[in-house]
Amino acid sequence: MGERKSYLQMMSEGFQMMKKGRQVSRDIKLRDWTFSISRESSWHIILRTERLKWVSPSTDEFNIEPLFVQIGTLELTRHLETNEVRLTIDEEWGIESKVVCDAQEWERFVASLKQLKGE
Repeated sequence: MGERKSYLQMMSEGFQMMKKGRQVSRDIKLRDWTFSISRESSWHIILRTERLKWVSPSTDEFNIEPLFVQIGTLELTRHLETNEVRLTIDEEWGIESKVVCDAQEWERFVASLKQLKGE
């Protein structure tokens, strides 16, 4: 005879599958910056650069526009004239950095973020 599962076991497995379905985790790179972005109930970011590792507080704020990305206190702004992407983290001590990337690289980065967010 095959193993029979109780109603509670099936419900428990169903809830675990739903929870895993909501969990998202991915590394996205833009030049020297690596963003490890994950989500369970809210968004978490770990930013790694040559000199820095920054861990964000959890946030529900995740805005993606063609030239601007904001995830909590982390902001990325692309300037068309110079192809510069400025990273700003508005906290007590603050972080500022910049890289230069072309339009295609930026568009791939934004598309990856949109896919991760589910847009």
